[in-house]
Amino acid sequence: MGKIIGIDVGGTNTDAVLISEGRIVQWVKTPTTPDVETGLLEALARVDGGGSAERVHIGTTAFTNALVERRQLATAAAIRIGAPVSESLPPMVDWPDDLRRAVNNPVFFLQGGREFNGRPIRKLKRSDFRRVALALAEQGVTQAAVTSVFGAAHPEDELQAAAWLKESLPGLRVSLSHQIGRFGILERENATLLNAMLQPLAARTVAAYQAAVGGMLFISQNDGTTMRTARAVEMPVLTIASGPTNSLRGAAILTGLQEAIVFDVGGTTTDAGILRDGFPQAASLELAVAGVRTNFRMPDIVSVGVGGGSLVDPATGAVGPSSVGYRLTEEALVFGGATLTLTDIAVAAGRIDLGERSRAGHLKPELIERVDAHLKARFQRLMENFEKAGERLPIILVGGGAPLVAHLFQDPDRRVTQPEHAGVANALGASIAQVSGEVDLTFSLDDLPRAEALRRAEEEAGRRALQAGAQPGTIRTVEVEEAALSYLAADAMRVRVKAVGSLEALDER
Repeated sequence: MGKIIGIDVGGTNTDAVLISEGRIVQWVKTPTTPDVETGLLEALARVDGGGSAERVHIGTTAFTNALVERRQLATAAAIRIGAPVSESLPPMVDWPDDLRRAVNNPVFFLQGGREFNGRPIRKLKRSDFRRVALALAEQGVTQAAVTSVFGAAHPEDELQAAAWLKESLPGLRVSLSHQIGRFGILERENATLLNAMLQPLAARTVAAYQAAVGGMLFISQNDGTTMRTARAVEMPVLTIASGPTNSLRGAAILTGLQEAIVFDVGGTTTDAGILRDGFPQAASLELAVAGVRTNFRMPDIVSVGVGGGSLVDPATGAVGPSSVGYRLTEEALVFGGATLTLTDIAVAAGRIDLGERSRAGHLKPELIERVDAHLKARFQRLMENFEKAGERLPIILVGGGAPLVAHLFQDPDRRVTQPEHAGVANALGASIAQVSGEVDLTFSLDDLPRAEALRRAEEEAGRRALQAGAQPGTIRTVEVEEAALSYLAADAMRVRVKAVGSLEALDER
């Protein structure tokens, strides 16, 4: 393995590591800058000034921030295939009003779609897509999201739609729901629309990263794996929540633990998640992204506003959710500022040596005790979200803020680990990320037995991992979920499979 750089951009700090032969040989932690890129370039220069790395893996929050802040989003056409049966609930029906206004996405209903067993509901009409393309050209819309009834299992209509749209309107970017979301047309459509709205920003952002890096660049995904830059431009929505998942993967590598609860304590938030087989446990239910219900692959992460820069209420001891973020070194008491933060509490208690302790000397032990009681109760509630009845998983503490709260996890009946390099676990997770392939398919059990359905799903997931750049011989299945679809007229089952593999050898690319 050559030298690889991993970079993770957080709300307070941008962390970077240089690894060689699987070991960290250099690491840095720099303040995140308002424009993100400046801080990223500084971290890159400090960790690898000689330019010896052969690959750079970046975890970015650019696309998450764009959705949350309703900025730099492109207008995208919502094209739903399945009329007239799919018209009862229009696209974006439950979106926040401010997001709908920010993009003003046009909507088109077209005939087509499939039954669960692949039988066409109605035949696609080429003229319909020509008409849509002409309308988009007139409106100046360059993005489209295509969602077909049962498209996740039978993508033929979506693929044909994309071909006809691009034929009539060259240059149109088309996001297809079967490549992004899972079973459930409304949530899948939402995820596909968000993806389409982010694509122009992704193209600009990735181009800027590529210009800075100069060499081989990969972008972190939210399932703990990574992808090539071209795919990141096409699928930016898959990077959302990549920061916490990088931390979980880094925690697994640093400790060797495959099953554990991970607390990633940063400068702005604490993200908690669970490791299963060394990867973040996927959320089983639909999740909201920027107020929009989606069902694409996302980790089961719970975040609270507790970090090193979190504001502390001196009267109650409550911490967060407001934070000074990357301005910690300007606004915290120990750095000469006027804001009481969790970092000041930790310095006053003698838990860390940072800034000028005398500036926090007036903080009384009673206040420190109130803060501890508040945080201990919050972390206990977080743990209750993850453990099954009777389960007693180890705890891994990572993130730059871990030393501020480590004392709260003292438990003689539970293994608690704060590994070396815990402060840059997120950047390490980015650097060692593998590539993945995932499928979410529906099979008719009238046509083939269950075992054959599972085999086909695993085979397809492995093939997609190979396409993503996995090295042959390294691919393995890490998740298999199956469920009977009892509400359909015939026996059917839904199968979701995820496979991962190591990146191709550098000299073979």
